[in-house]
Amino acid sequence: MHSRIAGLLALVLFLPAAHPPDDVPERLRRLTPIEMDEVLWLARCIYSESDRPEEQRLVAWVVRNRKETGYRGDTYREVVLEPRQFSAFNEPSARRAYILGLNQNADAPGWRAALGIALDVFQAPPKDRPFPVTVRHFYSPISMEGRTPPRWARFAEPLDPAPTGIDPERFLFFDGIDEALDPEGETVTEHIERRHVSRRAKVGRLRERMRSRLSGRIRRPARPRVGRLRRN
Repeated sequence: MHSRIAGLLALVLFLPAAHPPDDVPERLRRLTPIEMDEVLWLARCIYSESDRPEEQRLVAWVVRNRKETGYRGDTYREVVLEPRQFSAFNEPSARRAYILGLNQNADAPGWRAALGIALDVFQAPPKDRPFPVTVRHFYSPISMEGRTPPRWARFAEPLDPAPTGIDPERFLFFDGIDEALDPEGETVTEHIERRHVSRRAKVGRLRERMRSRLSGRIRRPARPRVGRLRRN
């Protein structure tokens, strides 16, 4: 109990004061279109990962660290959509479509709070960073129940959760992961292009089969090979 109280107290001291939620619409209106797009991608990501503000804030800083160090993208959109990085965006699904549809005017439960946290982190000065800029990985043990942890986490030491007060069974954060343990995946553009090329190849093969059937031509069977007769 004492350790839990100490963790919560550390969290209060650790995190910068947030803006009141009522001023989020006004702050959003002051953003440029590019800034608005970036904040929305950051908000979508943290909204997909957790419904707890203290966890969303740290996840947002991980995403900002990736963006600022050019790790898996140079914009928030690129970082969030990088294949095999954030589970909600990996494959087409109803949940993915729902999250991608959230914008500054959406009224989904908890969305306004996530939008405010994303805006806070987006505009925060570097001194408010809760951990080093090299903290660019995390995963949630509770969401991985029954599955093996990510390959890069198997031999890595997570950050001490005490300073943040985050339950280590829910989230673990990692510093300085060797990129050899987390190899570069396809970029979003490469992933789309590969699927497009594959789809064109399948369509081409289908058309060729259809032309062959409609032409009325029948393939001749291969001529059997006749071996030389042995001489007695």
